[in-house]
Amino acid sequence: MDSIVHVIESVMGAHDPYTVTHQQRVAQISLLVAREMGLEQQKISNLEMAARLHDFGKISVPIGILSKPGKLSVPEMAMIKGHPVTGADMLRPLIVPARTFLTIMQHHERINGSGYPFGLSGEDILLEARILGVADVIEAISFHRPYRISLGIEAALGEISQNKGVLYDTSVVNAFTKIYAVNMFGNLSFSLPA
Repeated sequence: MDSIVHVIESVMGAHDPYTVTHQQRVAQISLLVAREMGLEQQKISNLEMAARLHDFGKISVPIGILSKPGKLSVPEMAMIKGHPVTGADMLRPLIVPARTFLTIMQHHERINGSGYPFGLSGEDILLEARILGVADVIEAISFHRPYRISLGIEAALGEISQNKGVLYDTSVVNAFTKIYAVNMFGNLSFSLPA
């Protein structure tokens, strides 16, 4: 299965190289958090695959929209908000556990129900998706985006801390904060920007 994921990443990289490196960093953060939280190995494996493929649906979004600086129009935002379901649907022929697809579809859901695409809340969101959602936000804020420079890890920590229990799962935020505090990021192949 790993070779299939590499092929998918290559295809994505041809469309949008940023998304592939983003997904790889999100996977690394997700796995650290999952291990800190004591998830069983099967859930960790499913989470890793979901994290590495969570933005695959963006392959259906024109690159001009993905890298557009400034505010997106309502139709452009609708295209972006459709990427979790689009990606899961395109990946469905792969023989992987259903939780992997659900994690991909739910990674933009938020604890208070304000996320998308389904407006799920609290425990209705898979734990793996709650982990992936926090890792996605941390990476997105901490690293450069095609449309803006990095805001840094302190801004990411501020975002998840301020919205802990509102947008982001408290136990996931606490696990990441603990990992960051003991500086386990030295074990990664990248470092978070200051």
